[in-house]
Amino acid sequence: MAKEERLEGSDVVSDLINFLNSSPTAFHAVDEAKKLLKKAGFVQVSKRDNWNLKAGKRYFFTRNYSTIVAFAIGKKYVPGNGCYIIGAHTDSPCLKLKPISKAGIRRLVSKLMEEVCGIHGLIVT
Repeated sequence: MAKEERLEGSDVVSDLINFLNSSPTAFHAVDEAKKLLKKAGFVQVSKRDNWNLKAGKRYFFTRNYSTIVAFAIGKKYVPGNGCYIIGAHTDSPCLKLKPISKAGIRRLVSKLMEEVCGIHGLIVT
């Protein structure tokens, strides 16, 4: 594995750990996801307003501070085309890590990635 690949992997794990540390509840997870989506160029829309959606753009909305829905419209989208939907729970996997673990760091990170990869969702950056 090249040094750059290791650094990229380290960045992903570090970002994941920071996200989890900032998200002790579903409300925090939605707020953190909202920040990440805005940073990635998503535009927040309100469920109560009429939307003027455009092909090639990305949007999101929240509900009750505990639900977030994000979507992207393909550049070649025309009404009638199909779509893909990916969902995730903000209350799951609700990871709790022991402050002092008998597992080594590699095993701990491996377990963490297994748990996170098991959720049904994807964050696009």
